[in-house]
Amino acid sequence: MSQPPQASQQQQQKANTFNKSEKTKDIRLTNIQAAKAVSDAVRTSLGPRGMDKMIQDAKGQVLITNDGATILKQMDLVHPTAKMLVEISHAQDVEAGDGTTSVVVFAGALLKSCEVLLEKGIHPTTISEGFQFALENALEALDELKKPVDLDNKQQLIECVQTALSSKVVSSNSAQLAPLAVDAVLRIVDPLKPNNVDLKDIKIVKKLGGTIDDTKLVEGIVFSNQKASQTAGGPQKIENAKVALLQFCLSAPKTDVENSIAIKDYTEMDKILKEERKYIIDLVKKIVASGANVLLIQKSILRDAVNDLSLHFLAKKGIMVVKDIEREDVEFISKTLCLVPVAHIDQLTPEKLGTAGLVETVFLNDESKVLRITGVPAQSKALTILVRGSNQLVLDEADRSIHDALCVVRSLVKSKGLIPGGGAPEIHLSLKLTQKANTLTGARSMCVRAFAEALEVIPYTLAENAGLNPINVVTELRNRHLKSQKFAGIGMKKNNIVDDITTEQVVQPILVTRSALSLATECVRMILKIDDLVISAR
Repeated sequence: MSQPPQASQQQQQKANTFNKSEKTKDIRLTNIQAAKAVSDAVRTSLGPRGMDKMIQDAKGQVLITNDGATILKQMDLVHPTAKMLVEISHAQDVEAGDGTTSVVVFAGALLKSCEVLLEKGIHPTTISEGFQFALENALEALDELKKPVDLDNKQQLIECVQTALSSKVVSSNSAQLAPLAVDAVLRIVDPLKPNNVDLKDIKIVKKLGGTIDDTKLVEGIVFSNQKASQTAGGPQKIENAKVALLQFCLSAPKTDVENSIAIKDYTEMDKILKEERKYIIDLVKKIVASGANVLLIQKSILRDAVNDLSLHFLAKKGIMVVKDIEREDVEFISKTLCLVPVAHIDQLTPEKLGTAGLVETVFLNDESKVLRITGVPAQSKALTILVRGSNQLVLDEADRSIHDALCVVRSLVKSKGLIPGGGAPEIHLSLKLTQKANTLTGARSMCVRAFAEALEVIPYTLAENAGLNPINVVTELRNRHLKSQKFAGIGMKKNNIVDDITTEQVVQPILVTRSALSLATECVRMILKIDDLVISAR
């Protein structure tokens, strides 16, 4: 017998509903697996004993680093959910500078917990709300570990930076780089904005050669690739400099690309040369009249920024010429020397000039040369860090490490609080959330407990990367914290558990952990809410 039409329609609706729920389940699990794969890729790089990654791009360029944000940025990812983890790592780098690997590893652990909860039939929205509840409680519990920071106590800040540098390739040079980073940030703190620092006021300049020990902090500007022109005997040292930043060329104007000038005899040629000479002399006279004795000329792609004739006349007047200034350096130079860039010779007036005590070509230890501008106006508050390195790989990694160190000090200026490192805060929060979960009932209790267990991935991975037995270490660490030793953490110097990890100067800004927890939770909640993947035709 055939089924009635109504019964057949109901069966069809049930089949459609089942297929839709299966598709949603598959999409969600695919998203979780893609994100977990990214997390697992960087997990071995976590901590001071983490491994480095060698990355080779399409051009054959090689990069060696264990900085999470750098590794993820170099990955060629296709899956959109995997790209979300790259974005949270970048956001962590911008916000705190440190913890770029931790945020991805923690997000991966949370997603692993999500898989278990989804298999138990808990709705994604319930899991998402449970994780948000757990995050709010975790951030409250984190303040229990907070120690106030005094920005006048440089040693405290240096210890914090050394912890951040301990996992870098240049960790052996942290004793020199940490004080340098602290001094740089503290010098540019604006009294009117005591809770933030603009790191654009610190320029990092790389110069191949020497060693990382030769890295220096300069109160002024350093040009590694631009030199003072020596053509026609131009000066190499100017005291009490009046600096002009020119955005026009000191050479004869040229015709448009499509046009050309036909010359039939020598008299016409002489006439053109005389006009060119007259044009250059007029430019030089106006420069001399403005009082400028140092010219910084922006790089031009249309024609030569200067020619031999202009260099000859300027050298006779004792004016130093530095050409090929990059466009992206213009803002920093203007801010440091308190000058205004000049786009046309008629706009060059004494008010638009900057001042500097000394502009000179300096020889470094390996006989290479840089141009250094010092004695800049006091109100500029701009600095340059000259980074040295024996090869390009070390130089690039030193650059990234110094940037992270500067960001750590900025984190302490923004949120003046320190917490212990070595996995101590994660175990503390895990225990607090487990206690909270015991007071709850139903699905929320399970979600909070899952969040607490996911937090243990950080100390687990630290122990694993150090060659210790992770299960034994995490269990012992949990027992210490249950005995109210809330500063107990994993000490990497002797590969043991230390009752108070702060005695080994292993500390970090509270902003790093707070930001990592918030970003990872936000990303996981977003992934959980996705139930379908739609490919757009546009």
